Amino acid sequence: MLDVALVLIAACCWIGASFLSLFRRLEEHWSRWLGITGALLGSLGAGHGLMNGVPSHIDFPFWHGAARLETDALSAAFLLPLHLVAGLGVVYGKEYWPLNHPRGTGRSLRFHYGVLVAAMTCLLVARHGLLFLLAWELMALSAFLLIGTDHEIPEVRRASWVYLVCTHTGTAMLTAMVILLAHRSGGLLWLPLPAGNSPTLDAWILLLAILGFGFKAGFLPLHFWLPSAHASAPSHVSAILSAVMLKMGIYGILRVSGLFPSIPPGLGAALLALGALSAVYGVGNALAQRDYKRLLAYSSIENLGIIGMGVGLGLAGRAGHDPWLVALGFGGAILHVWNHAIFKSLLFFGAGSILHATGTRDMEVLGGLASCMPRTALLMFPAVLAVSALPPFNAFLSEWFLYRGLFASLSRGYPWSAALALVALAFTGGLAAVAFAKFYGILFLGTARSPAVEHAHDPSWAMLLPMAILACLSLGTGMAGVLLLPYLDRIVAVVAPGSSAMLAQGLRGDMRLLVGAEALLVVVGLVAFLWWRRSTSSPEGESPRPPTWSCGYAVPVPRAEYTGSSFSDAWAPMQPGLRAKIRRITAIFPKPAVFRSEFRDLVGEMYLGPRMERIAMRLLRFRGLQPGYLSIYILYVLLALLGAFLWMVLRGRLLG
Repeated sequence: MLDVALVLIAACCWIGASFLSLFRRLEEHWSRWLGITGALLGSLGAGHGLMNGVPSHIDFPFWHGAARLETDALSAAFLLPLHLVAGLGVVYGKEYWPLNHPRGTGRSLRFHYGVLVAAMTCLLVARHGLLFLLAWELMALSAFLLIGTDHEIPEVRRASWVYLVCTHTGTAMLTAMVILLAHRSGGLLWLPLPAGNSPTLDAWILLLAILGFGFKAGFLPLHFWLPSAHASAPSHVSAILSAVMLKMGIYGILRVSGLFPSIPPGLGAALLALGALSAVYGVGNALAQRDYKRLLAYSSIENLGIIGMGVGLGLAGRAGHDPWLVALGFGGAILHVWNHAIFKSLLFFGAGSILHATGTRDMEVLGGLASCMPRTALLMFPAVLAVSALPPFNAFLSEWFLYRGLFASLSRGYPWSAALALVALAFTGGLAAVAFAKFYGILFLGTARSPAVEHAHDPSWAMLLPMAILACLSLGTGMAGVLLLPYLDRIVAVVAPGSSAMLAQGLRGDMRLLVGAEALLVVVGLVAFLWWRRSTSSPEGESPRPPTWSCGYAVPVPRAEYTGSSFSDAWAPMQPGLRAKIRRITAIFPKPAVFRSEFRDLVGEMYLGPRMERIAMRLLRFRGLQPGYLSIYILYVLLALLGAFLWMVLRGRLLG
């Protein structure tokens, strides 16, 4: 009971921090420190629950019965990144978006930020269908208001409303899922279900869960709200949306599927294929972006697809009664949930630092930021290596789990989906390396391409300290992954009841060798760096700038550098939403060559967008039903009551 009590106190601290931010006479640090206290208490409760491994719950009367709040290993696995990222975001936001922000949105942002964290905390401990939906709706509304913080900008307003429509579409599906689940179990409590006599009902519940939670997770083709929403939100809000809120969809799939004694055949293979397609689509579109926050948003679709592959592999193992696939699939998915929360929040914090210093999200006009923002460049480099799944950083380990599981599944009855996912995972890793070489190289290397870089500088400690903590965690998690195996086994036991602890037994030896190789790689890299520094430094201790290579030009100029568009131009056939306009040289005395590129999302902007606009124009014909007169509205109410009365009379006669 201690664990769930700490988590609930943490949620109360976040709510208190939200309301304190509304009082102008209270200083900002009271709200900030109460939020940090909530983050520490939530992390403490989740960590204790994960190490203890024993569920802790509180029962209380609610809605014609009992409701339950409970923490177990699965809840703790998502509570930890939630409170880690949320606490660091409060520290980061002190300078990035203070309460006295010039646009007047600082207090509302801090209020809705605390409500969002409290809602997700309650969501993760709710074991009652109605409580879960209430927390889910509170999370959705607070995220909508956070995305629309800069609501004066039309693009931001559109992004927030698209998100709201999509999240409520998913909520409608989840409401239907809760109703069917209550019919299946005989109540709204989410307890392990006995074996049923209607596999069709179980299949419908799981299908609604994947569709409803898939909207939140951003699976293809339900992803189209995500890039504009994450790009439009303040950067520390983007961090918690991408690193944590998207994972609520993954949590929901794992929680609901874990209630069933068995999984329908084919469901895991379908989710495995869906995750593979989402990963390839996300990283391909990330490569086409010139807005670096949209690039990070599409990368989130890629990584949620990778997590979806792990969940699909685990569900396929449950359907086939293969405990090794269950352990590798679910264990790899949870480990990637943790890893993605660390490196993606670091990337968004770094993007916020760049935006705070330069005022633009267009990477084409930046460049050379490493010389004027060296600390930011250094702290973001581990995240760039991690998101590319390069050792010794953390994402390498979780993707290694999935590779092991996919290779094992090739000979265990799932050849087509496992082969598709294996090719997609390898392809995604290569494209991610290209996309983030573009991201880091265009932003930090070379020379400045516009005056926007002239006054750029590193932020203060309030923004750098959270980035430094996340950078250390990215390396530390990759190096100490073998210590996480027992905890992953406890989480897998909750997701797949009855499964044995196989990760600690089957992977400990291999992971020790892997960590040893990573440690050797770190030592070699450090020695090489120190040798390079020593060999290039002058006797006075200064590093002289080498002369510019003069074959072609004498000084480095922006026109002689790669741009983001030219860097990824060779991959244009992989980006169906990319349209390029090129004026080529055809005459003896040609006009200046011109290259322009424009990106539109294939699903959201090219297919669904025009159709939704046509539907909206047709619905505007009904505006005449709202003339603005109270008497007309009273007439509508009377007509509705008359219709309900006639229906009751007709129904009574038909039944009589």
